[in-house]
Formats: sequence, C-alpha cells, structure tokens
Amino acid sequence: MKRLSILFLMLGHFIMANAQTFKGSFLNEEYKIQMELNLYADSIPVPGIDDEMCYGYLRGNTNGTWVILKVISVEKNKAVFRASCDNGSDSQNVELTVGEGGKLVMRQLKDAYIKTVVNKKYAKLPKTVEFHK
Repeated sequence: MKRLSILFLMLGHFIMANAQTFKGSFLNEEYKIQMELNLYADSIPVPGIDDEMCYGYLRGNTNGTWVILKVISVEKNKAVFRASCDNGSDSQNVELTVGEGGKLVMRQLKDAYIKTVVNKKYAKLPKTVEFHK
C-alpha cells in the first residue's frame, strides 16, 4: 500500500511538472517580445478587452497584440496554436517546441508573418524565435 501511494505521488508530480511546459511568461530580449501562455485553459485576459479570456498572447515590439484563440495540439515537448492579430488583419499557425535549457522555440508555420518594428518600420519576424522564462 505504501509503495502504491509513493507511485501515485511520483506520477502526480511528473504530470504536474510536464503540464506546466506551455504555461507562464516568456520573453525574447532581441526583438523585445513578451509571450503570456496557458495552452491548457483559456484563462488569460485578452489585453484591452474586458471579460474575454484566451490561451495567451504575444506583444511588445510587434504589429499589434497577437492573441492565441485556438490550441490545435499540445504534446509533451511540442504545441501548435492559432494566433490572430488584434486588428484582425492576419492570422498565423505557430509551433512551440522545448529547446535547450527549457527555452521555448517559436516557429511560424504559414506564409503570413508576425512583424516586428526595426528602425521605425515593420519587418518580418524570423520564422524561428527563442523565448525564455
């Protein structure tokens, strides 16, 4: 009985540790972009909209706030979601994978690009960008 209790305790700890992979605040310092995530529940308030919740968002030095409206899949080290620009002009499928040291690697999957501001002009954000907690 004692062994079974220890086994369930260890299993619960393992599940909780993995369940937090795609949840939290992440930052890319190079492009000055912040990402708030909870791909397990739409529990993050949409910036600027009262009483609306989402799975997260990207904002900062970008063309608006990119709101995560739909989670397509979540696995142990990989997740795919759909994000839309707050002005409704663009949508993008994005893949997140866990990289070295627990960094999240964001990869844009479609031809639409999230844009960043460089020298007061919009420029395409690279297809792959790393974020850290």
